[in-house]
Amino acid sequence: MRGIRDAILKTFFVLALLAVVPVTAQRSNNTSVTIHLSVYVPPTLKLSLDFTSGGVTQITGHLGSIPRTAKSGFELKPNTVFTLGTANVVSNLSSSYSIVVQSMNNGTLKNQESNSEIAYSLLIGGVPAARYGDAFRVASSVRTSREGLALPVSIALGDIPSSASAGIYTDNLLFNIMAN
Repeated sequence: MRGIRDAILKTFFVLALLAVVPVTAQRSNNTSVTIHLSVYVPPTLKLSLDFTSGGVTQITGHLGSIPRTAKSGFELKPNTVFTLGTANVVSNLSSSYSIVVQSMNNGTLKNQESNSEIAYSLLIGGVPAARYGDAFRVASSVRTSREGLALPVSIALGDIPSSASAGIYTDNLLFNIMAN
């Protein structure tokens, strides 16, 4: 038994000696090594909204003397801006991207009882979104930090038509983001 233990100790000693020799040889020899690392960073483009889940929201406002409740929304007044909330954009794209917002009522708040309509503009980050039929669009090529870029989302009313009847006005918006 003692002979086996001595053989194991000698083997460990030889292995330890062999492990030390290359280290000391490397220290005395000034050899440089170049290492090339390649890392793939996937493209990221995300939009999150703090005023809705799933990218769909309903805008609700009232015109006239309707009791203010959660269902009646904000009061519709000429030439005013109403903040809906904040959109957070995360992008590392080298190309541009667009935030596209589809409107169920073609960019108008509509009274379902009288079919009266009140047009509005959509502002994203304080920038008026361009109208394309039933959609609004804002293009950007800003690369953001990992935390993203917070952009206020608002609607701006102009003049309210004198023919608009009192009541509740609504529109549904669907928010998307896509690379151009």
